[in-house]
Amino acid sequence: MRTLCVTIFAVAVCVAANAADVADLVDMRIGTGRATGSNVLGPCVPHSSAHPSPDSLWPSPHKKPKAARHGFGPPTSGWWPGDKVIGFSQLHAQGTGGVPSYGIFRYVCEPSDMEMLEAHPYCLRVRLSSAGGAPLDVAVAPTAHGAIYDVRTADGKPVQLPLNRRCKLAKDDCVNERGEFTGNWNPAPYRCYAHDETDGGLHRIAVSFKSDEQAREYFASELAGKSFDDIAASARSLWEASLSRVRIEGVDDAEKRRFYSHLAQTFIQPRDRTADGIGWDDHYTLWDTWRTLFPLMAIVDPDALAANVNAFAGRFERNGRCDSCYTQGKDYKVGQGGDEADCVIADAWAKKVSGIDWTRVVPLLESRWKGRTREYRECGFAVDGLAEGYCRRFKSGSATMNFAYQDWCCAEVLEGLGRREMAAKFRARSGSWTNVWDSSAVDAQSGIRGFARARRKDGSFSATNPREGFNTDFYEASCWEYSLFAPHDISGLVARCGGKEAFCGRVLYALENGLVDFGNEPGFHIPWLFSYAGRGDLVTKWAHKVETLFKGDELPGDNDSGAMCALFVFLKLGFFPVAGQDIYIMHGSAYPKIEIALPGGKTFAIRTKGKGDVVKYVTLNGKLHDPLFLHHSEIVSGGELVFEFAGD
Repeated sequence: MRTLCVTIFAVAVCVAANAADVADLVDMRIGTGRATGSNVLGPCVPHSSAHPSPDSLWPSPHKKPKAARHGFGPPTSGWWPGDKVIGFSQLHAQGTGGVPSYGIFRYVCEPSDMEMLEAHPYCLRVRLSSAGGAPLDVAVAPTAHGAIYDVRTADGKPVQLPLNRRCKLAKDDCVNERGEFTGNWNPAPYRCYAHDETDGGLHRIAVSFKSDEQAREYFASELAGKSFDDIAASARSLWEASLSRVRIEGVDDAEKRRFYSHLAQTFIQPRDRTADGIGWDDHYTLWDTWRTLFPLMAIVDPDALAANVNAFAGRFERNGRCDSCYTQGKDYKVGQGGDEADCVIADAWAKKVSGIDWTRVVPLLESRWKGRTREYRECGFAVDGLAEGYCRRFKSGSATMNFAYQDWCCAEVLEGLGRREMAAKFRARSGSWTNVWDSSAVDAQSGIRGFARARRKDGSFSATNPREGFNTDFYEASCWEYSLFAPHDISGLVARCGGKEAFCGRVLYALENGLVDFGNEPGFHIPWLFSYAGRGDLVTKWAHKVETLFKGDELPGDNDSGAMCALFVFLKLGFFPVAGQDIYIMHGSAYPKIEIALPGGKTFAIRTKGKGDVVKYVTLNGKLHDPLFLHHSEIVSGGELVFEFAGD
């Protein structure tokens, strides 16, 4: 059969837009550009399993100016602007770097240029033009486990597209002799199933990680007998319900579009595949998301956070493991930063998120006592992760410092659950971060002494220059950045840096000299460290500088499953989370008013008076409040937080 190129349009308009409805403000092009972001263009419903989107021709005729650490390769999102489109597949990973995953079950078209007509989270409309045929209009609307496509010529004639069941992003055939898909970022092969039907120009498809029968059930319940407009309207309603939990006032339409486009990206991954029997999936990886995405969930999507923690426990019960990467229903022991599920669990515990069966969580946390690497258990510092199943991303310095924080997280939860003896053991071991602190290390340019470094098997420190260490001593961070990481022992970190004044000077030097990469997660928290030296003025000044790194529709780095967009949202809310704990550090919001809808009908309002980089004072419910630290309990109790800036 001759393959055709398509572009879409259902029949009239996708869905009528109401100016008051925030779902219509979302533009899915945010973060899809060639520079950074790696976001998926196509529509989906919040936390859906399926995510239909166009796929690019590869190799591309364009060079891709991605960050050096990713090199040049096919887009992990499936598509980049300007590339020829070769079809539309049903599964994509959002905002990631590395090896492309998914891109399976593709409706195929001839390589085509694509004109964007509409890019909302509930409906994508494009026009495809190829050298070999007339333009095609393609419209896509999503369901939780599938999608509907409307494919027509420009004069409205329906067009049928063939379905390739064996393809993957950048590969024409990735199905092995056992019928498993291979070649993903997570190397574990997996099975996936699809049921599709075509009626004229309407293509309906449902996918399942469980069975053909389950795919047919999804098809029957979500797609059969429903029109394109019905499905788009249903998806739009789900987005409206999620996004309207946060309302902003006093900004123009362009800024509203910007805010809600970023917010929408935080409701995509992880994906709810509970009905497939694999729980919540597509953690790419928890190394990326524990710092910002899950803490944002605790405020705007606590039910999803609870479901994820319960799913962690379920995975441990089924498989005896709960690794930091979990995609396509398969665990992957990555070790970028240890065992980050512990941090997510501690965050939910500290914030008293309801709906979690904590008795099921205990065995998972207690397993971490012997689950860290042998050198870490016996010597107090990590060396080799490959020997115990972690991948090549495991690094001595980052593993040790993260294991130490994760031990503290385990201690907090276990003590609260009455497991005091085990908690005490974890708490004692949480001081292991100091074992990779080399007090003799000196930064030659600044003269600053004392930095974290890797340890060798013989116990000696590496000789790494403090301005280096990226992917040698630490995963995707330098010695400088990781020497500012000990969230459970800030007083100890400050002391090792020479006291509050010296600590403040060190943080300032790092920021002023470009030693912090805000395009990657290990640097996210650093501007807020000034709070521990009592310098709220510097917190606000540098938080506002970080805001300026979000330029137009681009992000400072890969979105990484929503982590980067969650950082953007916290910058706008006016406070930043200390993930795994119940506190936030305040810097002040630039929006006149933000209102967050909370469970139980309560609201938490954030108001801003004046402008500038210095917060004059903070009030909570009309009373003066600590200008730096805010507790989660104060947010979920409802009320009004007011920032007054010293400027005009």
